[in-house]
Amino acid sequence: MASRRRGQGGRTWGFGRIVLFALLGLLVAAATMLVTAPASLVDWGLKEATSGRVRLADASGSIWTGQGRMVLVDVLAEANRDRQALQVRGPASLSGVVIPGTIRWQISPLPLMIGRLQANASHESMARPVVISGTAARLQATGGSLQLPSVNLARLGSPWTTVRPTASLGITWQPFVIEQGRFSGRATLELRDVASALTPVRPLGAYRIDIDGTGAASVIRMTSIDGPLRLSGEGNWTPAAGLRFTAYAEADEAERLRLQSLLGLLGRREGTRTMIKIGA
Repeated sequence: MASRRRGQGGRTWGFGRIVLFALLGLLVAAATMLVTAPASLVDWGLKEATSGRVRLADASGSIWTGQGRMVLVDVLAEANRDRQALQVRGPASLSGVVIPGTIRWQISPLPLMIGRLQANASHESMARPVVISGTAARLQATGGSLQLPSVNLARLGSPWTTVRPTASLGITWQPFVIEQGRFSGRATLELRDVASALTPVRPLGAYRIDIDGTGAASVIRMTSIDGPLRLSGEGNWTPAAGLRFTAYAEADEAERLRLQSLLGLLGRREGTRTMIKIGA
């Protein structure tokens, strides 16, 4: 009788060891996957957090320490392409503006175990890294600034595809929050040495765009700094409706004749001004 019980206990222990080794194997496999997770997973995270408006191209390294190029996506053009082509495309072929230079990041693995993100992100033109923290539903970031010497804005969608503008771009932002795709914070964009392939007048001017995000909507205001083509406008952006913006363009008297054809492409003439509408 005692021998039979020892045999049953031995079989029980043998089954227990199999289960234990299987669990250890799964843990090792999971840990290996986490350690070697590709940098392309950061693209997926950006896509989810920004509703597809910001993506990552040419990602290399791992999810913990990696680098890539940021893409500001023309969401409408991308949606049209998806309807027309039933194929999987990578971030490098996205419709949108690729930000010059390399974005580098470091992600701390331990906070992810409780569902939180703690990361640093930097660009070669930034004085200091940006600290990003929070969850998938609510991300927050510290303030900073970015300087880009030359950006091709033609891939931002209509009307930029027609005008084909280029500019140097400076971006300054205060600490902000992105919650369920909604932006809360303040940012300023300065476009300098703006030029267009459709006119020999160079530069057209320099412009300032102020963005004030309240979560529900972002108010956008544009003013001219200098140059022969003066632009001013106001509008807003919401997650549901996208961008709705109205601006007015007016050329200095000395360059009005040479800018006439460009102004005709930008919008509808109203006296000496041209009205430009983006969105419905």
